[in-house]
Amino acid sequence: MLKRSLIVFAALAACMQASIASAELKIGFYNARTILESLPALQNEFKKLGAEFEPQKKEIADKRAALVKLQEDISKNAGTIYSEEEYKNKQLEFQSKRRELQLLSEDTERLAEVRQNEVVSKLQSSVDQEVRKFAEEGGYDLILRSGVLYAGPKVNITQKILQRMSSK
Repeated sequence: MLKRSLIVFAALAACMQASIASAELKIGFYNARTILESLPALQNEFKKLGAEFEPQKKEIADKRAALVKLQEDISKNAGTIYSEEEYKNKQLEFQSKRRELQLLSEDTERLAEVRQNEVVSKLQSSVDQEVRKFAEEGGYDLILRSGVLYAGPKVNITQKILQRMSSK
């Protein structure tokens, strides 16, 4: 009984494999990174983000310059003008301002990264929608995105998608 079931299963699997092999699949591949990096909309959004974070960058640069000046002042006056108590206070002030600058820099960097990811995600979503339309209009059975080891020019639709996105 088991032997006959295995034979029937093997025959059924062979028939299914033959029917799958005979059916022509239309497959496409696109490189999402290439498309995103080539889109003028992404470049424009990144310029806007740069302008949005310009005040924070200026504040960081100003605080960095003040910190360097304080460091130079401490080094120059350590053994001459400052008493031991004043020297310790200046050292504590320097450490406090350095930590404040570090936190401001990290927070600004993190916020900028979050905003960049939001922009990229939004554009990736519009690219995905365009790819779906392209696939439906072109009768594709499967579209793969990035992470593909090799895709020949016959299945690579990156430039076609980029042209469609650029014309909008």
